[in-house]
Amino acid sequence: MDHLVISPDERQRAHLADLADRYTRRTANSKRLAQRYRRFLADPRAVVGFHSATKELLYPIAARRTRGAVLEDVDGNTYVDITMGHGTLLFGHEPQFLTDAVNAYLADGMRLGPRGEETGQAAELLCEMTGLDRVTFVTSGTEANSGAFRLARAFTGRTVIVTFEGSYHGHFDPVLGRPVPDGAAPRTVPISAGIPDSAVSESLVLTYGDEASLEVIRRHADRVAAVVVEPVPSRHPERQPVEFVRALRELCDRHGIVLMFDEMLTGFRPHPQGAQGVFGVRADLATYGKVIGGGYPIGAIAGRADIMDWIDGGFWQYGDDSAPRDDTIFFAGTYIQHPVSMVAARTVLTWLRDQGPGLQQQLNARTDRFAGTLNDFLAAEEFPLRVQHFGSLFRLVHRGDLELLFKHMILEGVHVWDRRNLFLCTAHTEADVDFVIDAVRNSLSDLRRGGFLPGRAAAVLEPAGECNSRPGNHG
Repeated sequence: MDHLVISPDERQRAHLADLADRYTRRTANSKRLAQRYRRFLADPRAVVGFHSATKELLYPIAARRTRGAVLEDVDGNTYVDITMGHGTLLFGHEPQFLTDAVNAYLADGMRLGPRGEETGQAAELLCEMTGLDRVTFVTSGTEANSGAFRLARAFTGRTVIVTFEGSYHGHFDPVLGRPVPDGAAPRTVPISAGIPDSAVSESLVLTYGDEASLEVIRRHADRVAAVVVEPVPSRHPERQPVEFVRALRELCDRHGIVLMFDEMLTGFRPHPQGAQGVFGVRADLATYGKVIGGGYPIGAIAGRADIMDWIDGGFWQYGDDSAPRDDTIFFAGTYIQHPVSMVAARTVLTWLRDQGPGLQQQLNARTDRFAGTLNDFLAAEEFPLRVQHFGSLFRLVHRGDLELLFKHMILEGVHVWDRRNLFLCTAHTEADVDFVIDAVRNSLSDLRRGGFLPGRAAAVLEPAGECNSRPGNHG
């Protein structure tokens, strides 16, 4: 789609003009707000996918209110939301059980500084759910991964961190590198301005799922502190190399390397124990965030006690001569263990424990139906698109640019943020799923009629379910 957007022909130009007119009339206040504050707000999300031909369509939808799986924008349009807070909202917007718990806590004032019992309760629940020994909390996924890297290096006395192409571990400098050929092993160079070569000099970026990567790790094992995986890369949910990860587990055991799972998006979503539960592989360290906060900012590091003890010196007790050990890492932050986030984490983890694995099983089945129904349609209609998914995370994958598809979907009443993972949540109903399926089908058919997709003009499509009268579908 990308080359067509840049150099549109007459039919495509007519389609773009009509799309821009309908889209900007429907979402006029979102566009006004984007322009109003652009001079003051430096916002990388607001320029993703910039093309001169679609410049007038490039602005985020501004929300006015949310509830469950539904979002209302500042122009009064309603949408079925499949962005879901970029993966944080497993239960939808403002689930009642979480809102009630936070409101009950705030009724007595936000106690920032002194620690409440909710922090220890959240830690105990996270250990119980994951089967890992100890946990510490931070304010974001990036912080969690940064702290976990420091732990692995302190524990092993080594410096090199192995990651894999196509994975995402946050925005701190050492994970913002890419490989370039350099003899027997790739050399890592920064991916953007502002990152010095020295920041990625102890990073080794390999190919995920490739047997050759195992050999590279073996050759450098005496320097490798940790091998870090997104067990299912969020940008490539079709990559699920179980046997490769099991081989990594054996390799790390043999050479005393820390195996670390980044479970920011896979934690608690496909399985109560995340990807570790799906793969049957236990990590030495695992990092979490997103789901456990229910929309409140949080990150967590969990792992083996002998590694986690580098945070605080390990377990000791009153009434005897026990004491924390002297050698620890530097680890601090004003908003670490923020009380509202801790209340949210305790509440979410309690809810997940009490609901049991049926919660994930039902949501996974709903996503399987969604992906299967759409992929059958895409194949039958010969659209160059497919749905890839893992658990309730999914992506719409096309060899070109999907920007126009997403704009059409917004007109159809589906809130989707360009170029990112999409999600179903427990608040989505079967009717919501059918509504999204119809939105994709209608959007693709419109793009084909406009000359942006190859193939025959699509016939009038029957709806996937009894949901075409939803309020959001008035674009």
